[in-house]
Amino acid sequence: MPRPVPGPGALVSYIQTGARDARIAYRELPDHERLAYRDTVSRVYDKAVVYHFGTSPTDDQLFDFMDIVAARHPHYAGGVRRVLRAEGGPGGGMSPRQVLTAQHLVIREIAKLHPGFRSRAERIVESAAKKLVPAVSSASDWDLGHEFTGHDAQYVVSLTLGLDGRLLDLELLRGVERMGGHSISKAVIRAWVVAEKQRWARAKELGVHDAFPEIGSGKGGGDSYRCEAYSTTRLVRATVDRYGRVRDLTFMRTTLFGDDGRHGLTTEIREAVLGAQGSLTDSC
Repeated sequence: MPRPVPGPGALVSYIQTGARDARIAYRELPDHERLAYRDTVSRVYDKAVVYHFGTSPTDDQLFDFMDIVAARHPHYAGGVRRVLRAEGGPGGGMSPRQVLTAQHLVIREIAKLHPGFRSRAERIVESAAKKLVPAVSSASDWDLGHEFTGHDAQYVVSLTLGLDGRLLDLELLRGVERMGGHSISKAVIRAWVVAEKQRWARAKELGVHDAFPEIGSGKGGGDSYRCEAYSTTRLVRATVDRYGRVRDLTFMRTTLFGDDGRHGLTTEIREAVLGAQGSLTDSC
């Protein structure tokens, strides 16, 4: 049997057959398509849970279902439990790949219990995926015009995010040289929040890259999953959450500004943030 083509078609195949090759086919997708696939699975998962449990499942219903999955997949029982009960916030500290695996298993088990859901798999996945497939020729065309810039109150940091939350640009502006590492870190995070609020609102409007909880809403609270990376010289360590949003910048030395001044530190911060976001994508 040929390997399933990665993407929504593979998800349909997994729902219908339970084949492992179909479940893991998404790992061969390019980065931006893998992120879109993650959102598609999340939408299908939500539909499947409501289909089986309704909108307000009882603890007994959840435990009975978890027992069924645990009997079939004992190695993944803990992940399924944490996803279904949202223990520790979205993902419960699990990596994006662990969350995806648990969501896949829940979807498949519900499909086995409900022939009607299984027979409608193609339509369900198509409905979940079509919001994430723009009618343009390439991802770069889609991103064009969807950039969101924010700055801190003192205007010493300016940064730009893409629609998918990736850092596109970051600048440290005049005056930053008088600040210490802790203050610079706070300024970057504040600028990020301003840009992310714009990005989130537009993503919800378009129905694309809209799976992130609204920043500041508390809906992502308790999720301990983080990715981090260092800049090339290891001066800066950036920490991002599972949505790629900067949660912390740590400066490993007290001397922040070398011969290149703020421009050199700008490069270091960019490298660290992009590295952390890249690690996050690799963990999907």
